[in-house]
Amino acid sequence: MKKLLVYFTLLLTFSTFPPAWGQNAPKQEATKQEQMPKPATSLSVKGDQVQVRNAVPGSVLEIYDILGVRVATITIRKTDETLSLDLPKGYYILKLENVVRKIVIK
Repeated sequence: MKKLLVYFTLLLTFSTFPPAWGQNAPKQEATKQEQMPKPATSLSVKGDQVQVRNAVPGSVLEIYDILGVRVATITIRKTDETLSLDLPKGYYILKLENVVRKIVIK
């Protein structure tokens, strides 16, 4: 009877704890990396030059005129890049990822 009670308590003790194998370690590292904030994407304009910072390579910069018609799309190749816009004078809207900027080309 005592052996049965000992086995039963051991069974309950070890069945309530999760196994301590090395499989949980990569998940913990992944959550630490996910918690680190990504720098915000920014667009700055000087004349007809657009400077893109902290963009995801392969994302698309969309350029719209004031009426909402898309006039150009540019694929971003590097995280930080300076682009030359060959657009006529006027008002434009730039959209990259979740960043939207209104610009004037004089």
